[in-house]
Amino acid sequence: MKLSIGILAYNESNSIEVLLRSLCQQSLLNSASQHLVEIVVVPNGCTDNTATVAADVLEKLALEHSQASWTWRVCEVEEAGKSNAWNLFIHQFAAPDADFFCLMDADIQLHEGSTLENMVETLIHNPEYWIALDRPIKDVELKEDKNWIEKLSVAVSKSSNEGQLYICGQLYCGRAEPLREMHLPVGLPVEDGFLTQMVISENFTLSNPTFNKRIVRVQTASHIFEAYTNPLELINHEVRVVVGIVVNGLLTKYLLEQCRDGLTAGTIIAERNREDSRWLDKLKSSSIGKNKWSIPLSLVLRRYRSLRSHSLWKALLRVPIATLAFMVDLSVFVRANSTLHHQAITNYW
Repeated sequence: MKLSIGILAYNESNSIEVLLRSLCQQSLLNSASQHLVEIVVVPNGCTDNTATVAADVLEKLALEHSQASWTWRVCEVEEAGKSNAWNLFIHQFAAPDADFFCLMDADIQLHEGSTLENMVETLIHNPEYWIALDRPIKDVELKEDKNWIEKLSVAVSKSSNEGQLYICGQLYCGRAEPLREMHLPVGLPVEDGFLTQMVISENFTLSNPTFNKRIVRVQTASHIFEAYTNPLELINHEVRVVVGIVVNGLLTKYLLEQCRDGLTAGTIIAERNREDSRWLDKLKSSSIGKNKWSIPLSLVLRRYRSLRSHSLWKALLRVPIATLAFMVDLSVFVRANSTLHHQAITNYW
């Protein structure tokens, strides 16, 4: 089995060493592993020395683990943008004979030492799945003495994400063959939500996709990420997410209309990317038009909708948290709506 690990990094010179060291502690990369692994770091649009730090750290780690069967490369990209970096990794930088891809952000830390092995083994033994997810863990969740903001952050996260099989762009493993058939629009604000739609619809060839057909969560795999505990940072993050959800909805509708006569979403997106790097912005502007409000009602009520997955008693206990989150959401929706109408989404981040 050959695994290509893509680390997509934007100005992460202060955090990428932590990830790389935790990565090299993984059982899949040790000298006893029978698998071939390559690590490809893709710094994109960085204004710091992320590429240099990554190369220095990997060179040291390669010497420390000289008996292990893994190789490494740093492929720096001048243009910033995660979706563009994803396209380049999948279609140009990764080994063309890789059986599986693993995508991860540069600011996380792998938790269990068998995380990657468990994710890849799940895909090997369950060929119906295209994507294996792990369990994202907020760093504050591991703290013993949490302040009220940290407790709220953990509670809201669990309330919103429990039972969901949406791809988390921080870390996931995927089967290489179907992912090579996919492309992401250049400048896409939230790439993991759209990639989820691509996977469950099998490149927009299915009219009634289901989450559990192609995506699986591996409970014995996890990573740690830094939680937003600063209120302003949290709100900015949520604005970005809401903008991404709306754009993904517009994009999905457009592709469903275009995918006919054997065309797949991946083929259409690759062609649009070649023709005009700003095509997604133009699609957004034409789709929104003169509508003053562009946030769907289902999204506005998302905190209360999430309560439906719980029993009546648990739902009642979670109502106060959902209400507090809803009140915060109102300001988020107003800012996101303004962003959608007055800013170019491909240059927003």
